[in-house]
Amino acid sequence: MNMFYDMPPYGVYAPTPNQARFIRWSRSFDPGPLSKLAASFCKRLLFPSLSGPLDIETWGLKTRIDPRKNITEKRLMFSPSRFELEEREILATWLKKGDVFVDVGANVGAYSLWAGQFIGQSGRIVAIEPQPGVLGRLRANFALNPHMNTQVFACGAGAAHGLMYLSIGSNNEGGASLATISGGRDEIEVIVRPLLSIVEEARLYRIDALKIDIEGFEDRAMIPFYAEAPSALHPRLLIIERGEKDWVQDLMGVIEKIGYRLLVSTKRNHVFELGTRSD
Repeated sequence: MNMFYDMPPYGVYAPTPNQARFIRWSRSFDPGPLSKLAASFCKRLLFPSLSGPLDIETWGLKTRIDPRKNITEKRLMFSPSRFELEEREILATWLKKGDVFVDVGANVGAYSLWAGQFIGQSGRIVAIEPQPGVLGRLRANFALNPHMNTQVFACGAGAAHGLMYLSIGSNNEGGASLATISGGRDEIEVIVRPLLSIVEEARLYRIDALKIDIEGFEDRAMIPFYAEAPSALHPRLLIIERGEKDWVQDLMGVIEKIGYRLLVSTKRNHVFELGTRSD
């Protein structure tokens, strides 16, 4: 379902001419060897004049991005072509019109927006995100691209229904974690639900691709899901953040036992395929 929110229309947060010039300059190096250096230099030039989000096109889509406290949004603003490049290339090859994409730990929707270009309006995007600091921009980015069939669940994914503390880093809102609680003012209480419960409420009958990036809590979301979900709901493509150091259960063993095959391990993620896809 497409949901529109009471929010300023696209262009209200248009960059100033100087801001737009800095962003274009940084992106002109993307994704070449100087891209990271250009992005770092551009951030130092842009941030003193930045007081909120900016409306800019990313991958040909309308996006509302605030890079001040979110690493993902920094990448999207200054070097979008380098953002999870291998994973995006796999999704571009894998996904087709009408597919179902589930984004667990959606942040501001980068993966979902990318996937939406390939699955079209006949496809489904289910995005799960508990962090209120980025949730508004996730919803805005979906509303700014109404040709995508999206649904947002404002909660975390875990083993059971309940409330948990989410630890939010002061320098990276997108790095909020249920797995590592630091204590202090950066903790907030959020609703947590089993992933299967969310999938069932969304009335999904299959999942063509699922990306999960929940900062070390992946095992506690995915293992209960695999224990209870029918095999028809097992994602055929699985992109999972490399959070082994924070896992308390053998998620890799569970994935292997189910029959997933490792396609690639990138700097940030493992990518698995379940069987061989036939279209």
